[in-house]
Amino acid sequence: MTDSAHAGGADSLVDLDQDHPGFRDAAYRARRNTIARAALEYGGGPVPEVPYTEEEHAVWAEVWRALEPLHQDWAPRGFLVLHHRLGLDRERIPQLEVVNQRLMEVCGFKMLPVAGLIEARTFLSYLADGVFLSTQYIRHHSVPLYTPEPDVVHELIGHAASFTHPMIVELNRAFGRAARVADDSGIQRLERVYWWTMEFGALREDGTVKAFGAGLLSSFGELGSFAERAELRPFDLPTMAVTDYDPTDYQPVVYVAESWEEMYYELAEWLAGFVGDPSP
Repeated sequence: MTDSAHAGGADSLVDLDQDHPGFRDAAYRARRNTIARAALEYGGGPVPEVPYTEEEHAVWAEVWRALEPLHQDWAPRGFLVLHHRLGLDRERIPQLEVVNQRLMEVCGFKMLPVAGLIEARTFLSYLADGVFLSTQYIRHHSVPLYTPEPDVVHELIGHAASFTHPMIVELNRAFGRAARVADDSGIQRLERVYWWTMEFGALREDGTVKAFGAGLLSSFGELGSFAERAELRPFDLPTMAVTDYDPTDYQPVVYVAESWEEMYYELAEWLAGFVGDPSP
């Protein structure tokens, strides 16, 4: 949720770190700049289509083939139903405007394009109005199961389907309301808690740990091994609020709620405290 990366040329809109898979690929960097420019020029109304290439569609399809078996094992029961409800294409990258039509019907949320990572206050504040600021580029084809930054795979496979869940919708709106009144210290706490819940949260379902965070559900590397690799800690909002995170590596800690209800009511009450309303 912060400003993006570091190397690409004087007229580059999107700079990439030297260890980014696409750093030495001039065509990929140019493609990223084209998609970023379209997002920067977006002035409202229907989201313009991105003319994805066959190579980009192939990356999307490969990610889906890898993730679907993991979703069967590690996603909560309702997640699979929600994905079916949203109807994301498995072979072709969906356009945001098509996804928005379905989201608006179901929950009143929509996804609008941004060029890259943005400041936490901006990202979170938009959620109050049911707007999720989404990237549209896709990861580099050389490593289709890895990305060092949020891409359209993360946004759609991880986040979009979750917006058809009433609890997740209300919590995202509550994050937005809190961000609009929070001071800088409060924004830091909100950003961390968003990370440890909406991005990398987990809960127990019938005694088994399941992932509900978008960062887990959209990551082949994270989802297949987080329960063994990460330290699973009890759901603890005060601790989450002061615990920093590293978005460039596997998460060493995952906070696990005992149920959907515990996660929702405790988080809703915590967020309501920012706007002076202690009730969920």
